[in-house]
Amino acid sequence: MTRFSRFRAAAAACALFSGAAVTVRAQGPTPPQPVRAIVAASGEALGVTALRQIRTLHFHGAVQVVGIPGTADIWEDLRTGATAIYDEAGPLSGGQGYDGTNVWNRDAGGAVWNDGSVLARSSAIDQAYQIRMLLWSPSYGGAAVVALPEQSAAGHRYDVLRVTPPGGAPYDLWIDTATHLPGRTVLTVGTTTTTTVFSDYRRVHGLMQPFAVGNIDSNGDQLDFVAAGADADDPAAEAALRRPAMHVDDVDLPGGTTSIPFELVDNHVDLPVTINGKGPFHFLFDTGGANLIDTEAAKALGLGAAGNGAGNGVGSNSESIQFGTVDRLDVGGATLRKQGFVIVPVRAGFGVASGQPVDGLIGFEVLARFITTFDYTNNRIVLQTRAAVPPAKGTTIPFTFNGQHPNIACAIDGFNGRCDVDTGSRIALSVLSPFLAAHPAIVPPNATALGANGFGVGGAAMGRLGRATLSFGGFTLPNLVTDLSAQTRGAFADPYTAGNIGAGVWRRFAVTFDYSAQTMTLVPNASLTEHETYDRSGTFLIEQSGQVVVADVRPGTPAAEAGLLSGDILTTIAGKPAADYALSDVRTLFRGPAGTVLTLVLTGKDGSRRNVTLTLRDYV
Repeated sequence: MTRFSRFRAAAAACALFSGAAVTVRAQGPTPPQPVRAIVAASGEALGVTALRQIRTLHFHGAVQVVGIPGTADIWEDLRTGATAIYDEAGPLSGGQGYDGTNVWNRDAGGAVWNDGSVLARSSAIDQAYQIRMLLWSPSYGGAAVVALPEQSAAGHRYDVLRVTPPGGAPYDLWIDTATHLPGRTVLTVGTTTTTTVFSDYRRVHGLMQPFAVGNIDSNGDQLDFVAAGADADDPAAEAALRRPAMHVDDVDLPGGTTSIPFELVDNHVDLPVTINGKGPFHFLFDTGGANLIDTEAAKALGLGAAGNGAGNGVGSNSESIQFGTVDRLDVGGATLRKQGFVIVPVRAGFGVASGQPVDGLIGFEVLARFITTFDYTNNRIVLQTRAAVPPAKGTTIPFTFNGQHPNIACAIDGFNGRCDVDTGSRIALSVLSPFLAAHPAIVPPNATALGANGFGVGGAAMGRLGRATLSFGGFTLPNLVTDLSAQTRGAFADPYTAGNIGAGVWRRFAVTFDYSAQTMTLVPNASLTEHETYDRSGTFLIEQSGQVVVADVRPGTPAAEAGLLSGDILTTIAGKPAADYALSDVRTLFRGPAGTVLTLVLTGKDGSRRNVTLTLRDYV
């Protein structure tokens, strides 16, 4: 009954769910019906007594994922709650499932990984509870069940039960008052709400099952499945429900290793790549990201764009995204074939903040296929085949996957939690807003005012700045410049993650990732104990149309005191045209020694020019 209550949307860094939009009208104070009466009537309508004669169900039919059509096979074990979904939907093809222990995903090239996130596990436990139809068993299968006020939608009235399965998350089950059949579920885990709508019920060996299922998530992303047929106790079920083995067949790496020089731009690893034999293009290599390509770059390459979804990043806004397939991606001597890419305005997000061309990102898909070393001392990425051995020297730390992001045990100012590993974050440490709310002592008395601490997909990431001590894997790094996030939406509002550890930390090591073994090995370099400095102006600068623009001015900083305003364009710096400076050069000047005096000419939003004197000082 719960088909597609979660769904892996291939290369997207966000999870995409789907369905048809719904209009809901509360029924005010209408008292709920007794739980037992609602459950008894719906159990009779579903024919739950037929469960004794059925072990597994296999549905096959058509799927549409954010507008991309395809086919899907769905397998369910009504005794254990195990499930497996295999879909063929162009760049979003792959699989996902739950075997009772692991929530697993498989991409189109055969890479398989376990998702250890709270969202995935809570959704899977709820889904297993619903597949087994435990609500209609004695004592509701151990779940807590309460009745909520009646609701209505699309001309139907619904009794509503809030069900909390053992170990799962609470979800609302809407049961049609006329047919007594489940009409939808509404599940909220963290910042994600997923509504699943059921219709077109038919009998399968006496058990009523929905042949049409649609999902819609908080962003409005849609997925719909329509079954063409259903089989009970298909002999292939046992194999289909088993977590598949890793079998990647879409990569070539002659010699088993390749070393690629990179440029470190604002703590971002900038790699040259070629796509379909064209390039080189500037791509950021990001453990917090996935295959992304800029919309204009995709057009120039003639990539067909399909679908229409929404993606979230560190900012509060969502971005419109589409999907395409790259025939060949070359990274150094490594070749990856038939790679799904998310098509999104990368240049407008990352590009304006880096000050250099950014045509896209690579991340999870590459990392899942190689043993990968980020050698920050020598500015090189080393890719090795699975036969290679990680470095013998160093500290090896196990990680789980939070979606597709490595996630490790950490402590921030002594408070234990879990942190994402993100080579694509410019700042050393971001403490997520829910963790800050739970541990307010992390915020130092001299924390700055609110301002922009980063920029990427979804816009600016807002927060205060301070310093904190981070511990992980036997290392303790004090006085790290720390983003004290104020985000209420997006990745930095995740209530289950304490922090995001960025390149300001990882550049102190050579970091080797083995995604297959779920380990990272750290070899410290000479930067391990260095005291971290930061911008001394109080601005967040971006580049637009070849001009350096003040995107944000933090209150109480030298820039605010000098009179710089958001939207100002730097015209001259110390008597030289600002056009002679790259954005990175200006940022370096603004990180100069405390007491440095810079004379600036600014052009305001109204076109007027004014002279200001900026005196740099430490404020973090």
